[in-house]
Amino acid sequence: MKNIAFLLLLPLFAIAQDGNLVLNPGFEKLLSNAPLQPCSYIQNGESFDKSLANWTTDHSMTPDLIDWKSDQYGECFFPKPHGGDRAVGIITYHPRNDTGRNSDFHEIIQGQLRMPLTYGKKYRVEMYVNLSEATALHHLQSIYGEKRDIRPTAAGNLGVFFAYDKNHYLERDDKPQFVVKEPIITAKDEWKLISGTFTADREYMYFFIGNFFKDEVTQTMLKNPSQIDSFNLRQNNGVDKIKRVAYYLIDDIRIVPADALPPPDISTSLKTKKSYTFRNVNFETGKWDLLPPALPELENLAAFLKENPKVKVEIGGHTDDVGNDADNQSLSQNRAETVANYLISKGIANIRITYKGYGESQPIAPNTAAAGRLQNRRVECKVL
Repeated sequence: MKNIAFLLLLPLFAIAQDGNLVLNPGFEKLLSNAPLQPCSYIQNGESFDKSLANWTTDHSMTPDLIDWKSDQYGECFFPKPHGGDRAVGIITYHPRNDTGRNSDFHEIIQGQLRMPLTYGKKYRVEMYVNLSEATALHHLQSIYGEKRDIRPTAAGNLGVFFAYDKNHYLERDDKPQFVVKEPIITAKDEWKLISGTFTADREYMYFFIGNFFKDEVTQTMLKNPSQIDSFNLRQNNGVDKIKRVAYYLIDDIRIVPADALPPPDISTSLKTKKSYTFRNVNFETGKWDLLPPALPELENLAAFLKENPKVKVEIGGHTDDVGNDADNQSLSQNRAETVANYLISKGIANIRITYKGYGESQPIAPNTAAAGRLQNRRVECKVL
């Protein structure tokens, strides 16, 4: 595999408030002048690198940065991302016997951490994946033709390999610190969380995602693979060979200390409690501009509302009792409106979103100490 060089695109930041060490974990942040087309395949690795902040790939590969928007013919053919508007799609299984190549064709992407891992510390890796056999079929038909025998499948060996050097050259004996050996199966449009832990043996700053094993040792759900191999070996024309392929969408990646709190489950809270108090929707003193740590939770709320089109919600802003009542009322109103407008910008109809500022009138903790005031400075979402 070619050397994958990675530029330090952004300065290192402190750990996000949810503990996630991954920069741009949901693929939402684009580079300026990104050559990205809605609902389309990436044509080359260079386009991928020029589109997405903090992520790169080998230029011999073509992972797809999926911008989920309707194309000129109607709905996007890709599954909806788990959160936000974007996800990445990669081929993790495509044997060399099917293509005439010297090696199996796998697509691998590399991400960047906010700060180095600590030697000897235990970490948890989490990501959402979606097996899209329809996309796999569509993708290979666009290359080989609609009449070719293409067999999408679920496959195993999806893993994460951590690297110390941004110029790490992937070798055949590189083994991922986290790997799912068994085929990952999802229902249509279902996103499945995969997770596991590992102990850092170096102060890693970078990581790769993909299949790091040969296809001959990768488990699949295909029937009679030996018969397919035998058939393909008899074909002189590579186009006539049966094409086997696994295509996975990946989204919302988390790498956190193993003892960190799990991410909030907005969907369950809204379905059972009919309310949710945001953990990371916080604001600078006297201001109502959204800060970056707020975006993952808001993206998850937007995704929930898209999946439940009949649900209507109220966004409520609250403050502590510092300052006068009128200023607190106005501040809480502005903050609630900011959150509502963000959801509307993500495609949620404004008739489904109301907002209200409650000022300091509904404390949930005493305002006599800093910890209590922090709890009272909150934004809530309630199902109407």
